Amino acid sequence: MKKQVVFILLLLLVGSIGYSQTLDCSKLKNIKAYNPDYPSRTFVIKGTTQESYDKGVLQLVWSVKWLTDCEYEVVCLKKLGESQMEVGDRIIMTIVSIDDDCFTLKRTFYCKNIPEGEVDPESTFCLAKS
Repeated sequence: MKKQVVFILLLLLVGSIGYSQTLDCSKLKNIKAYNPDYPSRTFVIKGTTQESYDKGVLQLVWSVKWLTDCEYEVVCLKKLGESQMEVGDRIIMTIVSIDDDCFTLKRTFYCKNIPEGEVDPESTFCLAKS
């Protein structure tokens, strides 16, 4: 009986691994996106640069370094407007799901006051029409 239970659990585990969805994050490496909760705030990723805008006005410029296919780090290079972010602050962005033209990110913020990092609740972003 015990062996049957272990066998069934192993079968379920192998089955769930086989059906797990693999994310294709390649389409998110050069984009313009917005958060539906704050549609006037957009960001654009072009190669190794990310620009953050508010109402069409450039606020922050970031360097982008892809760590894995679905995780990247941004480091603030320039602060041009009002923002809580400062030059040198960094964020690890992990893409946790993709649904059509929208994707969900888990963000971990690192700054002078939070060197150990602080995880932000997951946020959804959608691709903007150019």
